[in-house]
Amino acid sequence: MPIWNIASVATEPEVSLLRWRVLEIDDGTRHFVGLDDRNFTGRVSSAIVAFDLATQRGKTLSNRVYQLVGDPGHADNADYVWQEWCAVNQVKSFSDVTKQLLLGAVDDAPE
Repeated sequence: MPIWNIASVATEPEVSLLRWRVLEIDDGTRHFVGLDDRNFTGRVSSAIVAFDLATQRGKTLSNRVYQLVGDPGHADNADYVWQEWCAVNQVKSFSDVTKQLLLGAVDDAPE
């Protein structure tokens, strides 16, 4: 399965994710991982910088806004993209912190 670049933030300022998770890597940054709701391709965000629990919207370092849709979950396409992203970025370890995010661990609302 190929991995390709995504559209720029100017072209695609917001993405809605299905079957999403929040994963924290060894450098302490957290990333949305899930399926793009338009085409069900796997997606990995840049580092999360803000998250609004009430609206389920998060902003990332790239200034893209992610709308989380439905409940957290797993998806093979998203897991594949995550593994490739980890290899490219030399991630040594990661953990699932979805529950912590939902409890308000990142509490700044996106603009």
